[in-house]
This record gives sequence, structure tokens and C-alpha cells, in this order.
Amino acid sequence: MVDLEFQSSEVITAAVVSDTHIPDRVKHLHPGLLPALRSLHPNYILHAGDISHQRVLDELRELAPVFAVRGNRDFLFSRSLPVSQELSFNGIKVYLTHGHINPYHYWRDKLENLIYGYRFDRYYRRLLSAAPGADVILFGHSHHAENRVRDAKLFFNPGSCSVAEKPDYKLSFGIIHFYPDGEVKGEIIPLE
Repeated sequence: MVDLEFQSSEVITAAVVSDTHIPDRVKHLHPGLLPALRSLHPNYILHAGDISHQRVLDELRELAPVFAVRGNRDFLFSRSLPVSQELSFNGIKVYLTHGHINPYHYWRDKLENLIYGYRFDRYYRRLLSAAPGADVILFGHSHHAENRVRDAKLFFNPGSCSVAEKPDYKLSFGIIHFYPDGEVKGEIIPLE
């Protein structure tokens, strides 16, 4: 069941951010994030969790309506944000989640990342199981950007816009265009 539906005869553009970690790992949003978002004129902003402070959502809401889910570090949002949300843009079903799913997977990810490093397939199976009817699966948690189609679904992780992690140590966010004809295009945008 879709929580919210948005339909337009025009392209709907959603900016996607994740893992801002303010103030638990950094003090402020990346200085280039808000200007970059402003220049893209998104219709919506989707935050895939680990927000950590209400100020982040307030700053993003100055640019566009925000839909957010809670991540494993979002203790302050335990009653105000869902763990996942289902949206529809121009008939394209979107599943928004942080990606850690539950404490078991969180600790398993920590251990496997330590031993084997990041692997997309670990998230792929888990997210596909959580959202089999989605056309687009948006997630965060790993701090690694993903923009790949598998099994006719777009798996999209904007990466972290605040905390870079090995092996690539890159900060980024994303933008997704939802076309009226059902086409979807995602783009990862690096932050210098």
C-alpha cells in the first residue's frame, strides 16, 4: 500500500540525501549541499535516515517538502518518523528506508563490513525482500552511493553527504527524475 501519491504531467524531481549525522559525527551540513540542492529546484527531498537532529529537516524544508525515514542513529525521531515509507511519483512506486532494517542486520553489517568490506548484494537481497512491489528502492546506511538497476528495479543510495567511508571516501547526494511515461533516471552528485 502506497502512503502518498504524487502525479503530474511534468517530470517530478526528488533530491535524495542520507546519513547527515548531525551532530553525532559532524557539526553542520556540508557547505555545498544546500546551494547544490537549491540550484536543482527539486519538487521534493527524500532523506534516507541517520538525520540525527531536527535542524537538518528544518533546513531542507526551506527548499522543498521533505519525506524522511529514521535510521539506526535517529533516537530522537523514534516516535515521529517511520522506519520505511512507500511513495508514488508519476505512478512509479518508491520504497524509502534507511537500509539497516533491524538491530540484527545492523550488527551483522558492521561485522561483515569489517571482515569483507562493503558489498551491494548484502543490501540487495534484504531490500528486495522488504519491498517486492517497489519500482525504486531508496536506501542509505552504507555511506556508499549506488545507482543501479537490477531485476527491473532501481536501487538508489545517495551515499553520505557528511561522512565518507572507505574504500572510496566520497561525499555525495542524489537526484531522481520521475517521468510521466514511467521512466526513472537517477544521478549521484559528488560533493567536493
